[in-house]
Formats: sequence, C-alpha cells, structure tokens
Amino acid sequence: MKYKLIIIFFNIFMIFSFLTLFFLPIVIFDFAYITEFWLNYWFLPIIFFITILTINFFFIFNWSIIHYTKTGNWDAVVNVLEKRIYERRFITYSNVKLLVYSYFLLGKEYRTKALEKYVRERRKSIYNKAFLMFCCANLISDSSNNLKTYFEGAVNNKSLKGRDWIFINYAFVLISEREFDKALGALKKIEKSKNEPVLELTWLYFMYIASRHEDQKNIDHLRINFVRRIDAAKFEKKLDVEKGDIHILFLSKIINQAKEWAYGSRSNTAQAF
Repeated sequence: MKYKLIIIFFNIFMIFSFLTLFFLPIVIFDFAYITEFWLNYWFLPIIFFITILTINFFFIFNWSIIHYTKTGNWDAVVNVLEKRIYERRFITYSNVKLLVYSYFLLGKEYRTKALEKYVRERRKSIYNKAFLMFCCANLISDSSNNLKTYFEGAVNNKSLKGRDWIFINYAFVLISEREFDKALGALKKIEKSKNEPVLELTWLYFMYIASRHEDQKNIDHLRINFVRRIDAAKFEKKLDVEKGDIHILFLSKIINQAKEWAYGSRSNTAQAF
C-alpha cells in the first residue's frame, strides 16, 4: 500500500508541477505571450511526460519484486529474477546483483555458478562488472584448488571490476593454504588508495600475516601510520558505508580481526585464520 501511495503522490506532484509551469507565463507576463513562450519551450511538456511514464513503467515492471522484498519472500524474488534472466534474457546489472544477493540470503550460493556461466557467455560487460560478487559466492562453495585456478585467471584479466578486492580474495585463499610467498606477490600488485581505508587496512593485515617475522616490523610501522591518519571512529564510518557490499560481508570476520589488530590492545599481534 505504501508503494501505491508513493506512485499516486508522485503523479499528482508531477501533474501539479506541469500545470504550474504551464500557467506561469500568464501570471508573470500576459496571456498574449503564452504562445510565444511555449513555442520557445515546447520541449518541457515532453520532458515531463517522459519522466512520468518512465518512473511509472519502472514501478509497474518491478512491482512484483518490490512486493516480495517487502514481505521477505526471497524464494519468489528468485523465481521472478530467474525468469527475467534465463527465459526473457533480460540481463541487467541490477537484476544480476539482486539475484546473487537473494541466493546469499537463502543460503543457495551454489546456484550462483550457473548464473555466472550464463552471464559470462551472454553479457560479458555485466559479467566483468559483477565478477566480485561471483567470486565471493565461489569462495563459499568451492574447493581451494579450484579457487586458486579460478583466481589465477581472474587476476590476469584487466577488464574485471574491483580488481584490488579480487587480489585480496586471492590472497585470502593463498594465506588459508599457507602459501605466504605467493600471497605476498598478489598483495603487492594492489594499487591501494588512501581514500579506501577498509581496503588499505585489510591489505595491511594480510601483508602482516603473510610476511616473515623480520619483515613484520615494517608492516607494523605502516599500521601505526594508518592509525594516526585514520582513527577508529573514522574507520568505522567508512566501514558502515561499505557493509552492504557482498565482498565486505564475506570478509567481515577478517576485517574485524584487522580492526582489533590495528586499534585494539593486541596491536602487535595478528590472528591467523
């Protein structure tokens, strides 16, 4: 009911705005100037009606998904999205993203593999954009040997989006297998930015874990500089902004360990995982 009211009020507002704009020349100028005014600004009614039609179409087209997400019926959301993607071949980034999120919510990450293969074959640009979501699903459902092969191909593919986090995930797999030298090689390829503190701290933490004891002092020095530059409150705000992303949710335990390592009382040690 709330969404219906939003649509109704939106349409009323747009129509009222259009009528106000339509009669404005009469109020400001004179009735004689209205023809001249609309000859010069003939495109305004078209913009108004296109805007109204577009937004109404969006709500109508996505009405079932809006309804099912509101009621928490994620199985129904999955059914709608799978029909759109597989049967109608309406493959958009938003559809793929919502379907992957729905699989995660239902604990059906294994179904992401079929989706990944399908999108890769039919919409390569969307596959490249959504790869980070796909690789997180694979991290949950696949074996370490398959994952290493999977990521070895991914880190060499420069068309994939979110490459720094792809390297982080690859390092996670390698550290889990205690292949520390190889993990360090992957981590050193990351082009980290000071505007991405969550990525930077995760990188520092992994570098610390993967490094030899004699090299950890250098990493600890970088940690101290990081904490001086970004205090715990500022880091938490940045993390809150990114918490909705799947790759952050997947690494949430590791990121919490990194926070404890950087800001907690046990700042000179790091937990292995």
